Amino acid sequence: MQYNSIPVVMYHHVAPTDRELNVYPELFEDHLRRLSRKGWKTLSGSEFLYFMHHMKEKPDKCVLLTFDDGFADNYVYLFPLLKKYNMKAMIFAATSFIEDADVSRDAFVPLSHNDAWKLAFTERRSEVMCTWKEIIEMEESGLVDIQSHGVSHMVPQYISEGKYSEVREDLAEGKKILEQRLAKKITHLAWPSGDFDEQAIRIASELGYEALHTTKRGCNTVKDVKALKRLPVKLRNGKWLTKNLWVYSNVFLTRFYLAIRTG
Repeated sequence: MQYNSIPVVMYHHVAPTDRELNVYPELFEDHLRRLSRKGWKTLSGSEFLYFMHHMKEKPDKCVLLTFDDGFADNYVYLFPLLKKYNMKAMIFAATSFIEDADVSRDAFVPLSHNDAWKLAFTERRSEVMCTWKEIIEMEESGLVDIQSHGVSHMVPQYISEGKYSEVREDLAEGKKILEQRLAKKITHLAWPSGDFDEQAIRIASELGYEALHTTKRGCNTVKDVKALKRLPVKLRNGKWLTKNLWVYSNVFLTRFYLAIRTG
């Protein structure tokens, strides 16, 4: 079977500036245009989980597009393109960076990934992170599935220091806040910075997270839902993306490709 894995793609920023972890808007539009022309179905979180457990029912060409952190450029540049092509994506938001602010994005200036994070830890965070108004608007569109990135983006530090009560509190509170604000069940978690261990996985599972997203490359079948692999995308065009999705949709091809890639 050619399509026996569901690829998950990992983005952070979509913005017209050259920087780390960024894809230009025209390149991201090329991704969506190419996906549409080649017959790829973009999934919501619930669709992804359903098809992971019912692989015989899934479309051959389906993919989950994910964005980490909840940067404001997702609202300014990503969201309009999703609406233009009627395609879906998932944003993992860390709740301590989301404010009840009414911010005009008319003069929005995208920053580098590192500079945006520096500002996110100040009282000016709404300049670089999505607000609740924007988060709710995207969620209600049906095109953006907001899911959890915890609360503070401090989970990697908690894990390294063995502070698992703090890990539990961070993941639980992030889930609770999103569920209250968005009136839905939160089932997906992306590990901040991709850091996790077995105890953290156990905690997340106990809290009700059904899908745990890593930053590792690989294929995804039902046995991988607690350690989902993602394909990182930088300044690559739509042709590159669909070629890689074809590979990552097949377990054998993915393992063969990664074996060659890593030597």
